[in-house]
Amino acid sequence: PKQQQIATNVFENANNKKLGDLAQDMLVYGGKMYIAVYNSKVIFVTDRQGKIVKELRVAQEDGKNLSPRALIGYNGKIYATLYEGYLAQIDTVDYGVSLVKVGDNPEGLVAVDKKVYVANSGGMNFTVGKDYGNTISVVSVEDYMAEVATIQVAKNPTKLLSNLRGDIFLISMGDYETVPNTLQRIDPKSLSVAKITERPVTYMSMGSDNKLYYISAQYDENWNAVTSVGIYDTFTGEMKEDFLSDGSIIKNTPTSISVDPVSGDVYIGTSDYVSEGDMYLFSSDAKLVHTFGTGGLNPIGAFFVVGLK
Repeated sequence: PKQQQIATNVFENANNKKLGDLAQDMLVYGGKMYIAVYNSKVIFVTDRQGKIVKELRVAQEDGKNLSPRALIGYNGKIYATLYEGYLAQIDTVDYGVSLVKVGDNPEGLVAVDKKVYVANSGGMNFTVGKDYGNTISVVSVEDYMAEVATIQVAKNPTKLLSNLRGDIFLISMGDYETVPNTLQRIDPKSLSVAKITERPVTYMSMGSDNKLYYISAQYDENWNAVTSVGIYDTFTGEMKEDFLSDGSIIKNTPTSISVDPVSGDVYIGTSDYVSEGDMYLFSSDAKLVHTFGTGGLNPIGAFFVVGLK
C-alpha cells in the first residue's frame, strides 16, 4: 500500500545545518543527490538520505564563487548552469570541474547526442537597460567543452527538456509585457525552432510515455490565477488541452509540475509566496489523489528516488 507521509527538513535533520539561501534545483543521479543553492553559491552533494557527501563551490579564474541554477546528469557527469554565464561539467567521482562560457544568465539545460543545450535567459539584462536573451548555446561535451553553435529562440528562454528520441522542448518566458511565454520545439539535427501552441506555457515535465505535461497559468481581471494543464504527445503531435477539467481546484499560483516516471502520477506545486506551499497529486487520469503542505515556500518540483537502493 502507498504511504502518504511527508518528512520535512530532511536536509537540516541529516546535517544539523540549514540548506541555505534559495535552493534552485535538485537532481537525483546514480547513488547521490545534488542540490543547487543559488545565493549561497554551493552545490550540495548528498547520499539518498540527504547526508552531505561534498560541498561543491565552482569558482571562475579570479577565485569568485559562481551561482548555480539548473542541474542535469548525462553520461556519468553532472552539468550545471552558473548564472554569471557559464556551463560547468562536474565529475561524479573526484568532483573535478570544467567550465565553458555561454550566454548571459543561463537557466535550464538538456543533453542530447553528446551535446548540452543551455538556455541563455539574459534575465538580469533589464537592470542595465538591455533586452532579455534569445539564444540557446549548443555545447560539445564528449571529448572537449566548447560552444559549437547558437540557436535563435523566443525571448527569455528558461526551461529545456527532451523526449526519448532526442527532440528538445523549450519554454521562453517572454518580457512579461508584450511578448508571451512560449512553448517551442527544437530539432537537434537541423537546429530549427517551431512554436507548438499559442497558449502561454509556464512549466512543463516529460512523462516516461513521451507525453509533455504543461501548465498554462494566467490571471483574470481580478488578478486571480487561472490554471489549466495540457498534454502534448511529443511523438504523434496530438494536443490535449484539458488534462484537468476543473483547473479551479488549484487554489494558488503554480510553481512546478513533475511526472512520476514509474506511476505516471502528476505533481503540481503551488504557492502564494507568503505561506507554506502546497503540492497537488493527480493520478495519470487526472483524478485528485490528495494535497499536502510541502513544509516550505515555493515548491520547485517533485524529485523521484527510484532505481538504486
